[in-house]
Amino acid sequence: METSVFDERYLSGIRDRDPEVESHFVAYFRMPIWLKARRQLHSLDLAEDAAQETVLRVLRYFRSGKNLDYPERLPAFVQSICHNVTLEMIRTKTRFRQAPETAPDPEDPSSNAEVQAVSEERKALVREILARLPDKDRELLHLSTFEEMDKAELCERFGVGPEYLRVLLHRARQRFRAALEKAEAGSRVKSQGAG
Repeated sequence: METSVFDERYLSGIRDRDPEVESHFVAYFRMPIWLKARRQLHSLDLAEDAAQETVLRVLRYFRSGKNLDYPERLPAFVQSICHNVTLEMIRTKTRFRQAPETAPDPEDPSSNAEVQAVSEERKALVREILARLPDKDRELLHLSTFEEMDKAELCERFGVGPEYLRVLLHRARQRFRAALEKAEAGSRVKSQGAG
């Protein structure tokens, strides 16, 4: 079966539970949706659950008699179902219980000038340490942490394999941590001398 052609017959095969079409569907989409779920959920087990749920929902959708106006857009449809499944899982995982209406309002941390000053100092310190790191470490930390670039893109950008990327990230984080600890230790010594 040709993988690049998703047409009305393909969707009919899913709807009619054609074993050949179903096995092709699962084989074709399993890895892309697993990778998407893994990138969003940061957990192998949750990614596996999300991939299975996505396949199940797509099969149910077509078996219920629904259809796509443009069958060639099946890959985008599957990816959107996967995205929705992962968002649901994230919401379930991070759901908080609501405080009772009679509970006092939480204190706004930004209203405390001292906390805000310390926070600004911390941000400045982090920026300063990042500026002192080698360019490669700084770029790697920025892209992986702030831009949340996935590992495949990082590997391509830095021209390394996944195993070596892990080593580069570990070393960059280690250098950052060491510089941060050194700066904090120096800051503590200054404040003890002033006090």
